[in-house]
Amino acid sequence: MRPMMWSLAMAAVLLSATACDPEDAAEKPPAGAGKYMSAYTTVTYDLSGGVSLKGTTEAAAYVEGEVSLDSCTKYGKGGTKDGKGIFTLPYREKSKIEGKTIHLQANVSPYQGPGTYEGNKPLAGVMGSEPGLFIDQEGYSVGFEGATSTLTVNADGSGSWKFTGMLPNSHALKPINGTITWTCAERER
Repeated sequence: MRPMMWSLAMAAVLLSATACDPEDAAEKPPAGAGKYMSAYTTVTYDLSGGVSLKGTTEAAAYVEGEVSLDSCTKYGKGGTKDGKGIFTLPYREKSKIEGKTIHLQANVSPYQGPGTYEGNKPLAGVMGSEPGLFIDQEGYSVGFEGATSTLTVNADGSGSWKFTGMLPNSHALKPINGTITWTCAERER
């Protein structure tokens, strides 16, 4: 491979890799363009059952497939992926609460806009995963029979997800129940 072609190929790989991190998904304005706002969420977990966990963390106001979300209103509207509406619950890998690593990974698809979504059918995982969350290295999903789910998204980007019977991937663990709530705010980036 010629050096110039290799450089172009490597640049494309680096650009695609950096675009995958929702924490960096917001585009930065050119120098001298003035203030730039970025939307973020404050997420509160209250889990019980197989795992008890209470605490708050921050996450990106990110919608899978979107490049830039600079307002909570845009976050509440959701986006489009593969021709369908989509909304991504607050997403941040490896948040720490009570010494445990927690990673929420769920989308609503097809997303019809702000409102309440009952049951497991409107839920999908993030980037091909099952809808649910990871606590430390253990995965839990509401995609199984017997689990219940009520997800509400508000026009201002805030919302809540209440569930029961979220099953662990390991048979040695017990299901969890919980409520995850979030608010959305904007700040200068």
